[in-house]
Amino acid sequence: MTVRVVLDTSALLAYSRMEGLAVGELVNSVAEDPGSIVGIPAASYLAAHAQLSGDERGLLVRLVTAIDGVTAILPLLGTDTVEVADLDARSAKHAGLGHAIVETRKHGAALATYLGQQARGDLDEDDVLDLV
Repeated sequence: MTVRVVLDTSALLAYSRMEGLAVGELVNSVAEDPGSIVGIPAASYLAAHAQLSGDERGLLVRLVTAIDGVTAILPLLGTDTVEVADLDARSAKHAGLGHAIVETRKHGAALATYLGQQARGDLDEDDVLDLV
């Protein structure tokens, strides 16, 4: 399995709040590419989960559990925690972005985000997929 796209907290929140179709369409697109998955960093998932309630939280849970083989939670490994903490400290308003950036680099994936300008401070232009 190859992580093609990483979803950050902003993408997870938009999906769960049904604010547009971009994330759902992106997940479906990756599903059509055999062997490819959408990575969801654990820190981004936890940050989104904490901001949601009720039906919105249910959509988030379904994204990571019911879409068989298309999404996967990416663990926060001990070796990455210092870098993730440093990145998150710089973007205090956007918890989970640091883990998404680290996982994007690690997997050579694209980061799907609504925070493109901020992510470009730590990723190459070509590694950021602006959601609209």
